[in-house]
Amino acid sequence: MQSEKYQAGAAKFEEVYPRKASEEPDEFERMAMENLFSEYWTRQGLSTRDRRLLILGIVAAQGNDAILKLQFSAGIAKGDLNESDLTEIPIFLSQYAGFPLSVVANTAAQKVRNDLSS
Repeated sequence: MQSEKYQAGAAKFEEVYPRKASEEPDEFERMAMENLFSEYWTRQGLSTRDRRLLILGIVAAQGNDAILKLQFSAGIAKGDLNESDLTEIPIFLSQYAGFPLSVVANTAAQKVRNDLSS
């Protein structure tokens, strides 16, 4: 049986991502559920979409293709993002993260868009 903090974090995780938290998590996942999702994702003031957009900006600036695809896909699956966001977000980011990094974001968004079509 997991702690109440783990259970609260797991519930929030399942609101944010289209998958379930582990019933038998490793230490890293346990800490993520008990801290990141239980404490930070549940705070008042920012919507899930707001948080997702912040993550997209940060990982675009890092050129992190894997997390870009994860966030674009999860955002579409959970209704935080729509198909036009897959075009507009990389365009907007190009002015702040720079064109080379926005290409990474655009490529990730195109992969998610292509998955929607297939």
